[in-house]
Amino acid sequence: MTNKIIIRGRKVVGGKAEGEALIADERVSFWGGTDPVRGIVHEVGSKFEGKSFAGKVFIFRFTKGSSGTSAYINIASREGVAPAAIINTELDSLCVLGCAISDIPMITDLDQDPFRVIENGDWIKLDADAGLIEVTKRTAG
Repeated sequence: MTNKIIIRGRKVVGGKAEGEALIADERVSFWGGTDPVRGIVHEVGSKFEGKSFAGKVFIFRFTKGSSGTSAYINIASREGVAPAAIINTELDSLCVLGCAISDIPMITDLDQDPFRVIENGDWIKLDADAGLIEVTKRTAG
């Protein structure tokens, strides 16, 4: 069994990044649900609650909340705690804008369900320009 999986998707914001996967099949509220200065999700009840997205490939369904989303992503970027990349299964323009103004690579329209093949801690290499995601499965132990 191989420990690498290739997923193809569509570029939303170009660039390359790599990092540990932080994934949950849910929506994320950047405005009111995250601390953009520390890079931590604090939304009560979220599967991401208490977890840092700083430097990680942040994978979630799409954002919820208000127009503050793009500003909070940009604040996290300026503080040096933004995600390395964002993968969404559905898009909203506010998250796209946040990634675009912060130079955070973003991919959508995947050919596989990321919530079935990617786990927290897997290593992700993402080339948004080519629409490619390489997943290296973490090893047990």
